[in-house]
Amino acid sequence: MLENPNIAEALRILIEKYLKTPRHSNGSILGSMTTYPHRLAIYSYLLFIHTNSSDPVIFKEIGVMEGELIRDLNRFYGNKCSMQCGLTTSGGTESNILALLTALKSKSSGDRVVLAPDTIHVSVDKACDILGCRLVKIPTQNLPVDPSILEDYVKKYKPFAIIVTAGTTERGLIDPIKEVGELAEQYNIYLHVDAAYGGLIIPFLYKHGLLNDDVRFYTGVSSISIDFHKNGLTPIPSGILLFSDEKYVDTICYPAKYTLHGEYCGLLGTRPGASIAAMWSMWRFLGIDYYEKLALKMFNLSRYTYRRLLELNDLLVYEPILPIIVFRHRKIPYNILLEKLLNKGYYLYKAPSLRGLRIVIMPHVEKRHIDKFIQTLETIL
Repeated sequence: MLENPNIAEALRILIEKYLKTPRHSNGSILGSMTTYPHRLAIYSYLLFIHTNSSDPVIFKEIGVMEGELIRDLNRFYGNKCSMQCGLTTSGGTESNILALLTALKSKSSGDRVVLAPDTIHVSVDKACDILGCRLVKIPTQNLPVDPSILEDYVKKYKPFAIIVTAGTTERGLIDPIKEVGELAEQYNIYLHVDAAYGGLIIPFLYKHGLLNDDVRFYTGVSSISIDFHKNGLTPIPSGILLFSDEKYVDTICYPAKYTLHGEYCGLLGTRPGASIAAMWSMWRFLGIDYYEKLALKMFNLSRYTYRRLLELNDLLVYEPILPIIVFRHRKIPYNILLEKLLNKGYYLYKAPSLRGLRIVIMPHVEKRHIDKFIQTLETIL
């Protein structure tokens, strides 16, 4: 590789820009579902940064790791499918687009209608726009979708696909996956579960009796998406789309005869093998026990944050289901309060349907960060 005398100058400028960039470690990023990756994931990513997972002939070990990861995750979510029942993606948005593409090619007949609660992620709107589908949203009043109301919509609109969420963006709601799965099975509808945020939290909280609903391959569930670059502590982009049956994978694979492998699966041609190495390493070597402890830590800190916010005057605080806390001031509009917090260096996200602000307890958030934030918020109020 050619040496360039401008490298030193480039590094100087990059470091300048880095120092101006907010860092998760100081607790200022409280609303985003991003976090700083684990050092094992970073090392794994860097080690395999040159690899393309779409070429498993050249990069055979990446193909092996992807197969093992998909097999293990399928088992974790109660699916006994073989190693081919899924693929890695760039995250929840790509997974949702691919799930709907699979549904369209597998189940579609007549009207191209997709049914979903109105709490669904915006990527579903995007997927329907790209694929030319009609998205019908069920009003929920910011509650999990009611299966009986969903069935009424199924009878009226005859959808080819239903999408529900395990950990909605604004509040962390969990739709009743098991009951919706029974409906999907009864009416022969493709059911996709968007568990990008909740997939690595919900099973552990459910195990400890902290939730009434789990995320699994119940009867009728066709696919589940999980993001490792959220609570899995891997670098962006790191997503997984799991299928109930390997036949679904075939619907999104396309011939590429010029390659050694002979086909591309998914939306991307070149896919980062480094992401697979990071996810595989975290799941294989830190594993279920690590993620279980992490989920409990985040949940307990969310309860602490909830109690601290309740102590402040004129705040309406929504009790967290997953580690997401929404609050609003009874007198100050949320957009004005957000601006005041931004001026203090805090980055929260909005919960527009609740006219509030959202805190997400991600792996980097500590109790001391919450205490400092509460002190700042109290000063503003």
